[in-house]
Amino acid sequence: MKLEIKELHTYYGASHILQGVSLSISSGEVVVLLGRNGAGKTTLLRSSVGLTKANSGSVLVDGAELRGSPVHRAPRLGVIFVPSGRRTFESLTVWENLQLAATSCPRRTGSWNPERVFEVFPKLAQLAKRRAGVLSGGEQQMLKIGRALVANPEILLLDEPTEGLAPVVVGELGDWINLLRQERLGILLAEQNALFSLEHADRGYILEKGRISLQGSAEEVWVSQELQSALGIAARDTNDSQGEEK
Repeated sequence: MKLEIKELHTYYGASHILQGVSLSISSGEVVVLLGRNGAGKTTLLRSSVGLTKANSGSVLVDGAELRGSPVHRAPRLGVIFVPSGRRTFESLTVWENLQLAATSCPRRTGSWNPERVFEVFPKLAQLAKRRAGVLSGGEQQMLKIGRALVANPEILLLDEPTEGLAPVVVGELGDWINLLRQERLGILLAEQNALFSLEHADRGYILEKGRISLQGSAEEVWVSQELQSALGIAARDTNDSQGEEK
């Protein structure tokens, strides 16, 4: 599957948030979208699936136009948005959250179901009877990803998944992303954490003030001056970290 965003423009009132953004992602690759708070990352993900209305441009899923469609069409085509923050049904158990999500796209077929999610994330199996509202931040992030998987997507849009997580949980999140890539899922990762996200990405885009200022391989983004401009991270620092971590 291929998701293509072409010349997307989105306004909030008179504010021109997305100013002709274009990017693409295919199944089996991890693409990172970097930018400061307010750059338009969340708006781009929300506009892609119809949660925020885009004023013009195209969102194509294998050539089929998605912009202007009802919100439920994106997941039925295999594109799932995983929002930031604690977005679970807090009064329901982990098992009930997964069961509910599994019924959301009944026409989609695939190998993902609650039982398989428990195999991949055994800690969730241990928490199956616990209410989602009492889970830690890392456990909630795991549940949100598991909930997305039971809809059998081909592309996941993850919004700021490292936000508020302890460093050890961020490391676990990297392992989950690598696992899902092996499962041939495409992942568009909207992040401020460049050091984490570029370590796991194949390609990257930098979003500044509603426009793409740079696109390229993860290695090219690592050493770019645009990274310093967008996030205040010196290229030499990211290059040194890359040498240490990779």
